[in-house]
Amino acid sequence: MTLAIVFAAYLLGMAGIGLYCSRFNKDLGDFVLGGRRLGPWVAAFSAQASDFSGWLLVGLPAAAYVSGFSMIWTCIGCTLGVMFNWMLLAPAMRHYSQKYNALTVPDFLEARFNDTTRIIRVMAVLTILIFYASYISQQFDAAGKVFSSAFAGRVPWGETETWTYYRQGLIIGMVVILGYTAMGGFMAVCWTDFVQAILMVSALVALPVIAIVKLGGFGAMWEALHAAGASDMLLAVDGGKVGASLFFGVILAGLTWGVGYPGQPHIVSRFMAIENPNKIPKSALISVVWSLFALYGSMFVGLAARAILDQELTGKDVEHAMPLLALQLLPPVLAGLILSAAVAAMMSTVDSQIIVAVAAVVRDGYEKLFGGHPSGRTAVWLSRAVVLGLGVGGVAMAWEKGDVFKGILDAWGGLAASLGPAIVLGCLWHGTSRAGVIVGMGTGSLLVQSWGMLMGFMGGSEALSGAVPHFESVKLLVCVGVNLMLVVLISLICPPADRSTA
Repeated sequence: MTLAIVFAAYLLGMAGIGLYCSRFNKDLGDFVLGGRRLGPWVAAFSAQASDFSGWLLVGLPAAAYVSGFSMIWTCIGCTLGVMFNWMLLAPAMRHYSQKYNALTVPDFLEARFNDTTRIIRVMAVLTILIFYASYISQQFDAAGKVFSSAFAGRVPWGETETWTYYRQGLIIGMVVILGYTAMGGFMAVCWTDFVQAILMVSALVALPVIAIVKLGGFGAMWEALHAAGASDMLLAVDGGKVGASLFFGVILAGLTWGVGYPGQPHIVSRFMAIENPNKIPKSALISVVWSLFALYGSMFVGLAARAILDQELTGKDVEHAMPLLALQLLPPVLAGLILSAAVAAMMSTVDSQIIVAVAAVVRDGYEKLFGGHPSGRTAVWLSRAVVLGLGVGGVAMAWEKGDVFKGILDAWGGLAASLGPAIVLGCLWHGTSRAGVIVGMGTGSLLVQSWGMLMGFMGGSEALSGAVPHFESVKLLVCVGVNLMLVVLISLICPPADRSTA
C-alpha cells in the first residue's frame, strides 16, 4: 500500500503543476513554446528529460543487462550528441527561431530556406506525425511494463485477461500525461520535466550504489557478472566481438546514437524557447553533467540487475530489470520513488512529443497550410483536443507489448534521418539551398522506411549478404549520412539565391 501511495502522490503532483501552468496559456505561442520564457536550469533539465525517455530507465538497463559493458559506446555516443546540440545547434536555433518568429521546426525550416512552395513544411509535418506515432506508443509501452512489474499482485482490484496490469499502466499513464499536458501546455511540460529530471538522475545514481553495496563491493559484482555471463563478455567493452563485428556492431553502433540528436524536434524546441541566449553555455554545462550521471548510472543499473536478478529474470522480459531491482533492494517508500522516476522518464518524453505533434497539426497544418485563423483561446482549446486524440492513439498502438529499446531506436532514427541534416545545415551553413533540403529530406525519409526491403535485397545477393549485419548495425549513420551528402551536393549545384548570415 505504501508503494501505491507514493506513486499516486507523484502523479498528483504532476497534475498539480499542469493545473498551475494553465494560467499562462493565452494563445498558441504560449501553448506550444511557453512564450520563450525558459531559464537555463529548466531548459537544460527539461531538454534532457524529454530526450532520454523511458529508454533511459527501461530500455538501456535492459540492453546493459544483456550486453554488459559494451553499452558504454552508446553512453559515449549520447553524450557527444548532447554536447553537439547545446554547444553548436542551440545558439543558432535560438537566433533563427526568434528572427523568423518560428514556433515549430517546420516553421523554422520553411522560413530559413524561403520555401514559398510549402513543400518543406509538408514533408516536415508528415515526418513528425509518422515517427512520433511510434515514438509515443513506445513510451506508453514503457509505462505499462513498469506498472506491471511494480503493482502485479499489489493492487486490490487485480487483473483480468483484458485488463492486465500492463494495460492498466497504459491507461493510468495516459490519463495523467494528457491531463497536465492539455491543461498547462509547453510550460507545464517543461516544469514537470524539470522535476522528473531530478527524480530520474537521483534514481539512476542511488540504485546502482545501493546494489553494489549490497553485493559487497565492485569485486563481488564482477564475480557475480562473470558467473551470470558464463564468460567475460559482460565485463568487456568489446562485447566479446572482434574485427568488423566489433567495429560496426559494437563501437560504431553505439556511437551512432549521437548522430540522431539534431533531428529530434522535442529537444530542438527547448532551444527555441530559451529566454536569454546568453545563458545557453550554462544550460550546456548542466545538460552534459546531468547526462553523464544519468547514462552511466543507467548502464550500471542493468549490470547490477544482471548480478542480482539473473535467475529471477531467466526466460522473462529483461525490460522489467530496473523495477524488479528497485523492489528487491529498497523499502516501499524508496521503491515508490524509484518507480516514479521510471514513469517520469516516459512521461517527460511523451508530453514533449505530444506538444510538438500538436504544434505540427495546429500551427503547421491548420494555420499555415490550410489558412485557419483561430483566436488565442480557440487555438489553445483546439490544441487541447489534439492532445487528447494523440494520447488515445498512442495507447491504442501500445496495447500489445513491444521492444522499447528497438522501437525507440527506430523512431529516433527516422526523425534523425529525415530532419537532422536540414536542421544542422540550416543553422550552421549558409550555403544550404531549398532544393538540397527537399531532396535530402525526401531521400532520408524514404531510405529509413524502406530499410528492411533494402536489407532483404542485399541478403539475397551472395556477394552482399555478408555485409548486411554491419549495415544493420549502423542504419542510423547510413541514413543520416546519405541525407547530409545529398543536401550538400544539391546545394553546391543549385545554391541559394540569398546567402545572408543575419
